[in-house]
Amino acid sequence: IEAQVESVKAGKEDPVKAMLKLKEQAILMKEAILKGNLDEVGEILHFGWEHKKKMAESITNPVIDEIYETALKAGATGGKISGAGGGGFMMFYCPKNTKYKVMEALKKFGGEFRRYQFTKYGVKTWRVS
Repeated sequence: IEAQVESVKAGKEDPVKAMLKLKEQAILMKEAILKGNLDEVGEILHFGWEHKKKMAESITNPVIDEIYETALKAGATGGKISGAGGGGFMMFYCPKNTKYKVMEALKKFGGEFRRYQFTKYGVKTWRVS
């Protein structure tokens, strides 16, 4: 996050343009969800990821890139990485029946799989033991 802030403060053109594209992504995402066009979500996530990487060199690394590309090749249409530092998660949008193919392709990287869904009521979380 600090590298992103420094890039913007330094007036570097690519990070500033990328930030404007991320704002555009948020608007596109809201419109797609409100219209029920959920299959657009993956494409919009991919749009955002491509621009997020332009914010700072430290946004990604070869392992993250390999995981992301593996998910796309298996059927995901886009994804998002979240969480700074030593932890975090990657989320992928998998249209129709591609979810299990994507999960199978990503098993080799370790990690855990979590399902998510859209609701009318905002964010809800729970842990199942």
